[in-house]
Order: sequence, then C-alpha cells, then structure tokens
Amino acid sequence: MTTRRSRLAVTAKSSDRIVLEALATELLGACIATLKTHGLSAGKLVELAARASAKQTSRKSAFSSVLAEAECLANLLNKWMENPKYRDATGRPAVLSLGKGAGRSFTALAREFFPAWSVVDVLAFGAKTRVIERIGRDKVAMINSTVLFTGNAPLILAHLVRSVRRLLGTGNFNRRAGSELLEGLPDRTSIVAVSDEEFREFVKFIRPQVSDWIEMSNRWLFQRSQSTKNKARNKREAGLQIFVFRD
Repeated sequence: MTTRRSRLAVTAKSSDRIVLEALATELLGACIATLKTHGLSAGKLVELAARASAKQTSRKSAFSSVLAEAECLANLLNKWMENPKYRDATGRPAVLSLGKGAGRSFTALAREFFPAWSVVDVLAFGAKTRVIERIGRDKVAMINSTVLFTGNAPLILAHLVRSVRRLLGTGNFNRRAGSELLEGLPDRTSIVAVSDEEFREFVKFIRPQVSDWIEMSNRWLFQRSQSTKNKARNKREAGLQIFVFRD
C-alpha cells in the first residue's frame, strides 16, 4: 500500500525557491491571521488579496489617509518642542495659553496644523491620544511628545500597514546591500526567554529608554529637515522605529 508523500520540511539543503515559497506562505499566514482578528472573513480576505495582486487598489494610500490627522498632531508637537518660541526658561515645552491672539499660544499651533478644525476639536484629539492636558480653563501642557494609538483599532491597523511596509523596505534594501556592515540599514533584535512577570518588568524598564531614543532621533531629523541646505533637496521620510514584542 502506498501512502501520500508528506510535505518535506524546509532545511538548509532546500533550494532557494522552496525556502522563499515556504517563507512567503508564513508571511501571508501571519497577515491573514492578524486581519481576521479585525473582523474580516476569510472570503473577504481572498477577495482583497486578489484585488491587491491585480493592482486594483486606489492610488491614494489608505493608511496615509487614516494617519494624516495623527501626523498633523505629531508635527504640532514637533514645533512645540523644537521652536524656541514655544519653550520655557528651562528649554522644555512651555505651558501654552488658549488665547486667540497671535504669538505663543496653543491656539496659534492648532490653527497652523489643523486649519479646518476648531481648537476644541484639536484639544479633544490631543487628549484622546494622550499628548496634552488642560490646566485650568485657559492653559494647555504637553504630557507626551509621542502620539499614542493604543485602543484605536483603525489607527493601530493603519500603523501596522505602515510599519510592515517600512520593515519590508529595510529588508529589501539590506538584501541588495553589500557584505560590509555599514552598507546596510541598522536592523537588530534582542531575544531572551523570560517569564510573564519578568516580561512586565522589562516593559517597565525599557519604556523610558525607547522614548528617549525616539525623541533623540526625532529631534535630530527635525532639525536637519529645517535647515536651508536641506530644503533645496528632494526629501523622503526616514527615521527610527522601535517596538517591544512577546512571541
């Protein structure tokens, strides 16, 4: 009696084509599993995959549209942090007034980065993403320089799309780079098996370090982007993205 031959496991001796197909299957499987948690059925995902493969998707990026308002808020925070006009005597982001006049005020920032929004709506958006807070009736303080998406499913999925595209872009760049270490884009991972309790301690320990790295990267890039020399060049987005994972 003959039995059906089982699928062979991928090994170091497998051909490049077999390895690539196995890895592609795993990547697609991971994406499909995540999208199902957002309520998309298997049938709908097959339809969307066929549409994406046929390049029938809209030319306008969906994730860019979803994240546009969050990016406007991030730009508002950047100016609040970087422009000396909006700093206090210690060099930190100043507590701003809600006055309607010109000059250093939160109202001026809101009108610059959200011209179609009311100041009240900008305040609500900033509070929802946990970057600002009201102080009394007519003051606003920055409590976080990073716009948080936690708890907002559409923003989280849009963020995932952008993150995956960036990760794939870094991988493609490094795939074509030479063997010299400095020719590739930095891509490092730290992995150690720990208990759930130790993992929670790690998150608590590493959170401020991640925030510091992101803020340092953002300040450096923002300052360079504002230079007269840089404004004359073609620009593409660049930066540093860090996340904590738990397998």
